[in-house]
Amino acid sequence: MNLSLYENASALRGLEQYQNVIANNIAASHVAGFKKVAVSFEAVEGGEIARSTHDRLRNEMPGSFPVMKNQIDFNAGELKETSNPQDLALHGDGFFALMNQNGERVYTRDGQFYSNPDGGMVNSMGHEFVDEGGNAITFVPGQGDASIDDEGQVFQGEQLVAKIGVFNFETPITDLQKVGGGFITKEEGTQPELAEPGSFKVLQGFLESSNVSAIEEMIGLIEVSRAHEANQKMVQAFDENTGKAIGALGQTN
Repeated sequence: MNLSLYENASALRGLEQYQNVIANNIAASHVAGFKKVAVSFEAVEGGEIARSTHDRLRNEMPGSFPVMKNQIDFNAGELKETSNPQDLALHGDGFFALMNQNGERVYTRDGQFYSNPDGGMVNSMGHEFVDEGGNAITFVPGQGDASIDDEGQVFQGEQLVAKIGVFNFETPITDLQKVGGGFITKEEGTQPELAEPGSFKVLQGFLESSNVSAIEEMIGLIEVSRAHEANQKMVQAFDENTGKAIGALGQTN
């Protein structure tokens, strides 16, 4: 058995997965608050394969296969001024909290909001922004446009309507997983904490860009392409050598 052939085939599969991650990062690079997926590889023992079927215990060959690992990169993106009063950005730690149509909490760094027909403060998917107590934020009809200070207090005119909830997770890499529109907790019992006053600022008229660097992702695509080509050539070489060996050993006088 040619172990190297399986190792190269495993590498090709990992590179295909890596390419899919890069493509997804690039496709979502324009989405406000989007967090890219970072990729790494590690070698994993694939067991031990005997060099000879007649002597498995004393003559063994270790097999090592590349495995792709990925995790969300929660580094903040660039803050861009839009001058749109319905755009919010967080400067500092934390996440805005939304409630989706199923009543589940969704956490995001995308602060773009709208007012639905019922006066609710919602995002583009219809998820409702919630206050510090987890209640949906609703604007008062006829009271004018909303103004939001750097502490997240929502005013209409002089009237305080609500205070936007900003929440922190101790280890977001392990606590959160991606869903459409943001992140949800991996474990049902995981509860965030309210962000400490002064650890963040809510900026009205700003949006946080995605933390995807198009240049870095394009470089990654080039590296994947070259690695894929190299592994493909190795597989072809092993296949040709195997064919030659079969042809030579299979000859009869």
